[in-house]
Amino acid sequence: MGPRSAGLAALALLSTLTVGCKGDRQASDKNGDGDSPRAEAEAAPELPTDEAAFLALLAPLPGGAEAIEIHYRVEGPDVDGRPADAALAGEMSVALGPGGVRRDRWELRSNAGDAYLRAAGSRIVTPDQIWTAPAGQPGTIVDHHLGGLARAYLERGAEDQAKIVAGIETWRRTLAEQRERAAGERDEILGVSCLRTRLAGQNVCMWEETGALLEYQGSAFEIEAERIDRAPQLPDDTFVLPPISSQAERETRDAPDYDAILDDIIAGSYAKLSTLIYASATLPIAPPSQ
Repeated sequence: MGPRSAGLAALALLSTLTVGCKGDRQASDKNGDGDSPRAEAEAAPELPTDEAAFLALLAPLPGGAEAIEIHYRVEGPDVDGRPADAALAGEMSVALGPGGVRRDRWELRSNAGDAYLRAAGSRIVTPDQIWTAPAGQPGTIVDHHLGGLARAYLERGAEDQAKIVAGIETWRRTLAEQRERAAGERDEILGVSCLRTRLAGQNVCMWEETGALLEYQGSAFEIEAERIDRAPQLPDDTFVLPPISSQAERETRDAPDYDAILDDIIAGSYAKLSTLIYASATLPIAPPSQ
């Protein structure tokens, strides 16, 4: 199973976990005093006034963290009976910021056969672009549409904005409730609860709040988190595309109907929103090849 399949499996898992439904929203609304005008007035959230604030509301980090960095070890199966140190090995890190920004870095090494092979690269996810590249190469850029959704929100009137913000906050509460009562095998890695799922021949443990895998086991390689830093000192340009990306091959993707997504949020339907948020929840790495 290749890394693309691994990414699609992870994305399918996230979509299942994060969609929610209108009935869930209605049930959540009835659990408290949210139906009274007074309660609604007291609980009225502050409306985001720029793209960054809206995206931070849409995709916050656990505990209100400003950044999280996860460090992984990567290992592959033995090759032709050789010892483990002759097979695939490497490291990966994932840096996460509020609003869905993300940076992946990896370096993999293999002594398979008579050749020493190395693969290294990076991926940076911004609200408008996803850049992926082998080390030292321009790579590719594909469109990411969270920024477009934020700009569509800012074009709405204050009444609609308030309904959208309320819908997002209801959605996030519903997700938290679903995680608490979700059926399935749960595990704990480095003190973080994750949902363990076997899907398409892969064994995945997902930190649902971040969209990051804490463990992945597939036929090509295995990935396991070794350290989680909840207050990393990241460089200012961590989530900024490097100059070499100006030469990247570009892949244009049709933008979704942003107004339809916002109207769905107001109506308590979140399937389209989930798909948009977790469009980058894939594994970008691949084993080195000749």
